[in-house]
Amino acid sequence: MPKEVAKAVKAKKAPKYIPWPLRPGNYGLVYIQEKFNWIFTPQLNPLYFLGSITFLLLWVALFSGVYLFLFYEMGATGAYESVQYITEDQKYYGGIMRSLHRYSSDGLMIVIVIHMAQVFFSDRFRKYRWVAWVSGAAIIPVLWFEGVTGYFLPWDQVAQVTSIAISEIISTLPISAEPMERLFAHNDAVTPLLFFIMNYLHMAVPMLLLILAWIHCMRISMPLINPPKQIMYPILLSLLTLAIIKPAVSAAPADLGNLVGDVPIDWFFLGVFVVFEKLGLAGGHALFWGGAIYAVFTLLPWIIKDPKKHEDTLSMIPQVDVLVDLQKCKGCPLCQQACPFEAMILVNRKDGKNYDTQAEVIPAHCAQCGFCVNACEFGAVSMGNWNKGTFHDFVTKVFQPAPGGNGESIPTSIAFICERSFNLDGFLTDDCMRVATTPDVGVMVIPCIGSVSPSLVEHCFEVGAKGVMVIGCRGLDCHYREERRRLHLAKEDGSHKFLVESINDNRLRIMLVSPLQIEKIRQEIDEFNDELKKGVTA
Repeated sequence: MPKEVAKAVKAKKAPKYIPWPLRPGNYGLVYIQEKFNWIFTPQLNPLYFLGSITFLLLWVALFSGVYLFLFYEMGATGAYESVQYITEDQKYYGGIMRSLHRYSSDGLMIVIVIHMAQVFFSDRFRKYRWVAWVSGAAIIPVLWFEGVTGYFLPWDQVAQVTSIAISEIISTLPISAEPMERLFAHNDAVTPLLFFIMNYLHMAVPMLLLILAWIHCMRISMPLINPPKQIMYPILLSLLTLAIIKPAVSAAPADLGNLVGDVPIDWFFLGVFVVFEKLGLAGGHALFWGGAIYAVFTLLPWIIKDPKKHEDTLSMIPQVDVLVDLQKCKGCPLCQQACPFEAMILVNRKDGKNYDTQAEVIPAHCAQCGFCVNACEFGAVSMGNWNKGTFHDFVTKVFQPAPGGNGESIPTSIAFICERSFNLDGFLTDDCMRVATTPDVGVMVIPCIGSVSPSLVEHCFEVGAKGVMVIGCRGLDCHYREERRRLHLAKEDGSHKFLVESINDNRLRIMLVSPLQIEKIRQEIDEFNDELKKGVTA
């Protein structure tokens, strides 16, 4: 079909998967990620590893903090002098450790904020992902409090200003009969006990951060904790270089008998006080409005609603509750291993069959991605009316002559296309069974390419397909974490029953595409189909 004719083909309107308030931000996010992909490649784009980079920075902050604690003295005078000793007398090791502690903590706050913005605008914070969002939201104030207690410990002028600002806010809470400001009324009021408490809090809060991080990852199968070495080493080198070029230093020692003028502050942790001052918010007003904004932020998974549903969808597979047919279930772990969100679990057998376990679905965790459907070799797992058998039946039908002989040719190849990979408006024919500009290519639109198994690809070849294309999201940008699964499950010999990459066959083409390059996608499909016709891939 000529391209000018194909343009006239009426196509279904592709549904909108991103809620409308997020769409402008989502477009900007995709654009930025694509620029980074061009610079770093999709496999090493740091924007796809923000979670693991956060853990890396956390380890640096923890280990450098342990070193600083070894030399720290509690008390107004001893605290300042001990920190000065670390900074100046141990310039080439202690001073570097202090700077690493400072800059890794700043990096933590920066990366977490960018990570949450990325998760928000990519719509990965609602429904089955709400636990990760709420725990991530809880991490921010805990990390901020950890930073504030850290700035108290050197007891310099920055600590003095920060302590007074915090005490004014806390005094509005009904937790003490005495105003907290009295703790900082004069120098003698600042006792070693206060430094002991602040130091204890500064050491205890990281444990809470680790607990929240565990909760953050608890519903995710195979989370990436460590970034690739190609990303980790440049980050560590950058921190070390920054620590040497611009070491962290203290301001003048705190003196509660004198007013403090302008002092250099860390905007990542202390900038909120400047914002409150500019807005004229103090005490209870700062606490109220800060708490209100934070509450709305935390509740966003329930505030942002799904887009209005279309009556139909381009995907062949309806995303509904996953069911397990116990008559077919053999209690093997395949569906559990395939699930990216730990929605499939194995429990003790309940029907008396000669198997120890059976698969069970946790609906609240299920993303309805379909990974488990084809992973089950026995056809026991289904989503709607679709299981492994119906997948195979659909492919068989694609490569059979149409009933009644309507003259439509049998496709040369088939493309499994992720419905989220790019905007499919006008890309398919009206029945969504062919590529509009390349009608030799049959199509099956699916929720994610993670539901395409090697056995399904082999079945395509068996029923007459000259080629198979698997078209999904670019790199690590998959909505259902398919690329994460590849990174964990790929074996040294390249084989795995879940991963289509394990098929060593030139007739298979995997295309991880950019949603901003639709014409390039059409071109790649045309080129591959032409190769098939000429027998180049045989």
